[in-house]
Amino acid sequence: MAKAQEIFYATVGASEFALEKVKGAGKLADKKVTQKYYKDFVKRGKTLSTKVKNSGPTKKAIAQTKTARAQVKAAATSVTKAVRADAKATKPAATKTAKAS
Repeated sequence: MAKAQEIFYATVGASEFALEKVKGAGKLADKKVTQKYYKDFVKRGKTLSTKVKNSGPTKKAIAQTKTARAQVKAAATSVTKAVRADAKATKPAATKTAKAS
């Protein structure tokens, strides 16, 4: 597991832990206890992040984002094609007008 991801999980786990057990915060002074809590925080954070990632609302949001991204890409392609077609149509008209003058 990457160190940055481990730290993220530890932070999430620590937050959840703090919400559950505010009373026991004074026990963090010992190094072994601190390391134990850190490992527990990583485990809790990973579990919580996995639950959020696999939740229904998260999956729906991801699907909606993918759909929106595809629609934006399609719209950009349509606009680009329209601009190119307009430019091609305008060039002969401009040439015709220039010759007529």
